[in-house]
Amino acid sequence: MEVRQRHHPLSVRQPSRYHDPCCFHRTRTGAQPSGMTEGFPFDGAAEVIAHRGYKARAPENTLAAIDLAIEAGADAIEFDLQTAGDGNPVLFHDSMLSRTTNGVGPVRRRTIEQLKKLDAGGWFGPEFKGEEIPAFRETLDHLGDRVGCIYAEVKGFRELEDLDRMVHITAEAGQQERTVFISLNFTLLDRMRSQDASIRIAYVVDGAESAEEALRRATGDSSAMIDFKAGLLLDHPSLASRARDADIELAAWTVDSPSDASRLLHMGVPRITTNEVDALLDWKRGL
Repeated sequence: MEVRQRHHPLSVRQPSRYHDPCCFHRTRTGAQPSGMTEGFPFDGAAEVIAHRGYKARAPENTLAAIDLAIEAGADAIEFDLQTAGDGNPVLFHDSMLSRTTNGVGPVRRRTIEQLKKLDAGGWFGPEFKGEEIPAFRETLDHLGDRVGCIYAEVKGFRELEDLDRMVHITAEAGQQERTVFISLNFTLLDRMRSQDASIRIAYVVDGAESAEEALRRATGDSSAMIDFKAGLLLDHPSLASRARDADIELAAWTVDSPSDASRLLHMGVPRITTNEVDALLDWKRGL
């Protein structure tokens, strides 16, 4: 069932910094390492990606967090996807409801209508009491063209058709050129690509073993990047070197320290996912 978007006091759409419908085919500007492919462009020397929206300032994976990130000037938004019991994808990180809502039990045991009745904001602060769990389609419509890139991390699904639905919803919303589907589950991304071979993906890597598979998969694929756990690259910079030698685009998560961001950028990792959006935007302005 389709859920009507409610109006949050922070949800008034602002003029877009990304009004050009062809913005994903522009040549980058800024001091970029040489040899980078053009499948994942952005403006400036780095891309600051708001992790679950501005989760340091608002409840994660809510429209309030997304709006605060955009108001701050984030280049891109990252959020998580779980699947409701009726097959609707929703913005949610955990498989269980209790950490970030007043509900209990698995997300997949409730319909979108039931999930919408939960309070997804009161745990963070009283000013966010009543914040809803957003539906994926609702969020894509809410974002419109206000942000350069949307990183949708697929966390949970009930059946393979749920993954197909995520791809189709993105196309129906006209957001396929802005969206990158990312996941720790690489075969999940294979399934999504079977629905649309043109979608952009990112292999999320949190260890050495998955790094090897991601490097193999992404080599020669201009529509795939690798999104590394930042600590893994900082401890093993040779992984970034190998990826750059293979012309693989790179991102890193989660980076709240400007000094770490500088080290990663020096390695050829210009896409930085952060909880501290303002601090990393200040860092970017100083590059």
